[in-house]
Amino acid sequence: MSTSASPSAASAPASETSLRIAVAGAGAVGCTLAAALAHAGQPVSLLARGASLEAVRRNGLRLRRAHHTLHVRLPASDDAAELGVHDVVLVCTKAQDLPGIVPALAPLIGPDTCIVPMVNGVPWWYFQRLPGRLAGRPVRAVDPDGALLRALPSEQVLGAVQFLAAERLEPGVASSSNPMRIVLGELDHSESPRTARLAETFNAAGIESRVSSRIRDSLWTKIIANLISNPLSVITGATLDTLYRNPRLQPIVRKIMNECLALAAAYGARLDFDPASFAEQATRLGAIRTSMLQDSLAGHPLELAAIGDAVLELAELQNVPMPVTRDILALTHFRNDARHAANLSRG
Repeated sequence: MSTSASPSAASAPASETSLRIAVAGAGAVGCTLAAALAHAGQPVSLLARGASLEAVRRNGLRLRRAHHTLHVRLPASDDAAELGVHDVVLVCTKAQDLPGIVPALAPLIGPDTCIVPMVNGVPWWYFQRLPGRLAGRPVRAVDPDGALLRALPSEQVLGAVQFLAAERLEPGVASSSNPMRIVLGELDHSESPRTARLAETFNAAGIESRVSSRIRDSLWTKIIANLISNPLSVITGATLDTLYRNPRLQPIVRKIMNECLALAAAYGARLDFDPASFAEQATRLGAIRTSMLQDSLAGHPLELAAIGDAVLELAELQNVPMPVTRDILALTHFRNDARHAANLSRG
């Protein structure tokens, strides 16, 4: 039975040792994290705009879970200067929106602020703070001119890999019925008090969180999951359960998976990854539409650069062939370009 907590009853009082957290972006992930954290008593501010900002100011923020609904009220603005400097900034925008939003984040970020990007795909920071022949290199597909590297100091960036099956139902309202999980880690694979403290904060809010000393291992798991499901879902219109159990799609899924695993190995990733178990877990999530399929159906830009093109860029750097993945991405780009052209002709 679904229950709805009132805004006053939903939030526990913040303590003096609570982290001041700003959530930038009011999409599915941003709304989910902001609602869960605020409901647990963390002081949370939301940087939003347009209809989302109006809805949150008017009605508060709602997160629908399996058996209940969280309803919270929190400070929200489209001007980061009104919100001020925070201890943590969770950047919850689409990867392609990062260059546009990063300049607006500056008033939220002080010298000790921890910046946590909750983005899909290969992040701009992938080659930062690690030794090797590719050290310090930008990922051109997502940061072509290095603007993100210059704007967001890598020593303040904390790696994060989120496993959230969330959907934005309407402005200010999100749904996430499955368990929420986040892996955190320093870019240089060191241990730090800030990582442990943020993981503790997430766990207290019902968001299962752990600290990894090899954050890129978890990142590769998410990269593989995204690349297997997102582009193919746009081409086929299939939900997660169909992608992994349909006999016509299963062979394509397996080929993409094998190509991705070979690339992850080339980058030294240590993955606890069993393809059969992974497919079974994805199928159990049910008729979930991938984030990219949701965007495609809504006519929004797709995260193809971060989820697909950046992976091919990394493959070229290691001379790892990915023919099936490349073809699926080409088809997805074609479909997206055709949709965009049709919209322009109608406009």
